[in-house]
Amino acid sequence: MSLIAWGLTTISRVKARMGIADATTTWDTVLERMVAAATDTIESMAGDRRFKSATYTSEVYSGEDGQKTMVLLRHFPVTTLTSAYYRAGDPETPNWTAFDATEYELINDKEPRRVRIYSKVPAGQNNLRFTYVAGYLIDFANDTDVTKHTLPFDVSDLCERMVISKWKQRESEGKINEAGAEASVSWRDGLSKDDVELIRGLNPPLFA
Repeated sequence: MSLIAWGLTTISRVKARMGIADATTTWDTVLERMVAAATDTIESMAGDRRFKSATYTSEVYSGEDGQKTMVLLRHFPVTTLTSAYYRAGDPETPNWTAFDATEYELINDKEPRRVRIYSKVPAGQNNLRFTYVAGYLIDFANDTDVTKHTLPFDVSDLCERMVISKWKQRESEGKINEAGAEASVSWRDGLSKDDVELIRGLNPPLFA
């Protein structure tokens, strides 16, 4: 098994915190599964957001029939809003038409994810479509270079602490949850109140 590309830390960083030599690979597969499980738990508790930067193509949303429609994109922070379309036809024969660049904008706040549409949106469900880039740059080899790595340090720190905590439980219990489905549930149990608040803060209120 290799570490998931969107992992919120690396096994090398976890091993360094536990005093395990990087060259010691005996437990690498187990640690990779634990990092993956901790990552899944954090992302699911933070509103099912994916932290690693990715391109989301033609995501469909429902907009109001009226002026100045506000749409909340599923993933954030948005770094590039590539296109915005509205559907003029019905679902069976959709007619997707691009908004002019002056008809919409990304609201540039702390965690950009809101798109304001200034033109009248045709009535209907699933009548808006966006393509955009969202998430943080993740490059742990260059974690102090903001041009390459923008993941908040407290997120990777939390992920590492979760793995270490479960590793210690493994030592005391003599077993480990290695299946992702099992780990995604049980990993929440050992989180402190401060950790839960930290994760909740990773999915801020829709409107401040």
